[in-house]
Formats: sequence, C-alpha cells, structure tokens
Amino acid sequence: MATKSKLGPGRRVHCGMVVPNRTWDHVFPRGWYPEDTPRNLEKWKVPACLRCNAEYGRIEEELGILIALCIGPGAPNAKGMYRKALRSMDPSRGRNFKDRVRREQKRQKVLQRLIKGRAIPDEGAYPGLEERWGRPREEQLAVHVPSAHLHRLVEKIVKGIAFIEDGRYVDSSAEIKHHVITQEGAEPLLQLLQRHGKIHSRAPGIEVLRAVTPEDGVSAIYKMTIWGQLVMYASVLRTGAKQR
Repeated sequence: MATKSKLGPGRRVHCGMVVPNRTWDHVFPRGWYPEDTPRNLEKWKVPACLRCNAEYGRIEEELGILIALCIGPGAPNAKGMYRKALRSMDPSRGRNFKDRVRREQKRQKVLQRLIKGRAIPDEGAYPGLEERWGRPREEQLAVHVPSAHLHRLVEKIVKGIAFIEDGRYVDSSAEIKHHVITQEGAEPLLQLLQRHGKIHSRAPGIEVLRAVTPEDGVSAIYKMTIWGQLVMYASVLRTGAKQR
C-alpha cells in the first residue's frame, strides 16, 4: 500500500509510464508484516502513482485477509496476521458508522467466498494453502482466493525487487509468468535457485529467492514465500525488445 510522501516527475515501476508526479509504494504490502517484525527493518518502497497504489491497495487488502484465514492462527511466521484479518471484518471494532459498514461489507464478501465440506473441489488448492489440520471432509472450510490477485502480486514483487536491486524497470520487453506448482514440481527451479540465487528477506514474514541470468541481467526465476506457508514461483523472460 502507498505512503503519502510524494516524488517529482519520472517513471513509475508498476506500469512503466512517465508522469509529472509520483508517490511511494511498498514492494511488500505494508500491512503484511507480522507483529514480531523488527522495528528497524527497512520496508522496501518504489516510485509509483496514485492510481496503481489504489488498485494494489484493494488487491492486497483482500488477499491479506484470505491468505491469513487459510494459514490460520498458529503459523510461526505470521504472528498476529490471523487476528488482524478477523479484526478487519469485525463491525464492532469500527471507529464510526462508515467504518463499521466497511468492515461488515468485507465480512460478507469473505463469507460469499467460503466453501464447506463436500462442496470443496478435490483439485485446485494452491500449494501451501491446503488443509493441514486433519479435519474430516465434512468439517473442512475453504475460501476462494482470486488467482488474478495472486498474479498481480507476483508481478508487483518481481518489478519491485528488480528496481531495488538492479535499478531496472521490467517492462513490455520482458514477460513475467506466475507458476503454480507443487514442491515436487518445483524441484528443477529450486536446484537452480540454490546454486545461483540470492535471498532477499524481510524476515520473519517475507522471503524471496531470486536468480538472474548474467547474460542479459533481466531473465530470472523467483521463489516467493509469504508467512512461511504461501509459496509462489515466477519467471522473467526477455521477449526480444530492447530493455530501457
């Protein structure tokens, strides 16, 4: 989500456009840092615009609640995130009438995404967010997490780290792919990352392992781990156009 600090004219990291005024946006959602995150930890920010900030803010707010509910209250790398998600949907905690209405709307939206018992599909669980408590099928609850939101989050993290680490804009000259694969299926990628990758950690909640091809400095593979549970893989491939 965005900060209120404004920048001058220049290029935006998310969409690559040049605008007269920019603001800062957090590479990793500001509200996703667990309670035990060190106070002095630098929270990476990149130049963006208000439109992109607002769009990502809506996506990240919804994703944060849904993922926290999937992970549950006991995840060691997500201290306080489950309670925070529940509080955000509790109308009784609203500061005023408008805030209470907003919280109730979020609660109803999440309830509409719930799937219960036998209605839960046999396939389609995102790796790392599967049932982990050993409950009978009849007692299980699942929640639909929009895949488009996850894809957008992956793109944002890829572009943000490329800018912070290399000063590069990942634009239309490169294709970002989000790979939904299991731990077993990811083994070839993991081997490459372990040999050539560099860890970018915003501990304890967020870690990214990244390996960049030295030939062009743009093509890369990523492993992104959120709260020790949600693992997302991505690749960046040059499409042939000149990188600016």
